[in-house]
Amino acid sequence: MTAAARRLAWALACLAGMAPTLAMAAADADAVERERITAERRAVEARFDAARRDCEARFVVTDCLAAARALRREALAPLQQQLHMLDDARRRQRAVERLEAIRARESAAAARPALEAPAPAASTAAPAQPPARRAARTGAPPASAAQQQAQDRAAQQGRRLQQAREHEEAVKARNARRDAHRPPAAGLPVPAASASAP
Repeated sequence: MTAAARRLAWALACLAGMAPTLAMAAADADAVERERITAERRAVEARFDAARRDCEARFVVTDCLAAARALRREALAPLQQQLHMLDDARRRQRAVERLEAIRARESAAAARPALEAPAPAASTAAPAQPPARRAARTGAPPASAAQQQAQDRAAQQGRRLQQAREHEEAVKARNARRDAHRPPAAGLPVPAASASAP
């Protein structure tokens, strides 16, 4: 291993070691900010409740309450916007973490040698084999984990469609057999001629 490769591996190890610390610091900052927003919302609601009680003691209640509600909306709007920004940041962070986990799984799958021998096909169950085995058997390069999952889902969907077709044909055959053994239904009675008809 060259000196540059060792330095790169060391830097990556340091970053990997710092990731949980940075994530915890970001989570703490997020929790503090959410607590601040919650406290401000409580204060706005308390002011609104006091204004509402004051309005109810007056003669013209409706206009006073409308003004108090407008003030409450104006005070809560920036807090709600800040909360939305925190939620967006949290969603983006989760997406980054999911992508990193997928990349780590893919790199681990690519680094792992294909030790499993291909299983003998019992019947037409070739789509049931994992894509890595199919690739090893056909000499094709191994697919990524996402591609393997997509291929597995497509194979499962094909099997389900085939089973649905077979079930539908079996039901049709069963219904045809039943209909063949049933006597025909009796016809409707002929309406009697009424005395008032011309």
